[in-house]
Amino acid sequence: MELVLLIFHALLAIILIIVVLLQRAEGGALGIGGGSDGMSPRGSADILTRTTAIIAVLFVVTSISLTILSMKSSDRSLSFDEIEDISIEKELPDNLPELPQLD
Repeated sequence: MELVLLIFHALLAIILIIVVLLQRAEGGALGIGGGSDGMSPRGSADILTRTTAIIAVLFVVTSISLTILSMKSSDRSLSFDEIEDISIEKELPDNLPELPQLD
């Protein structure tokens, strides 16, 4: 199951890259690039935008699914309750040089 999902995830990544590269550069929110004369056909751009959104959602879903499958297969959990008390303080040697003082 995990291998099939991983292959599907990789295919989604490749398709997402291709669909994004096929889109026409319109400058986005910055208002630069592309023609804004209102004469450009938007039909194909709308289809590519919807396709990109659908593929992106599927990519995120497969990413989360792969994470959950990985956690289940390695007997780990997403809970932080099992973390042992890790001591940050370590013993320092007694013969450290003195720190310089600011006057």
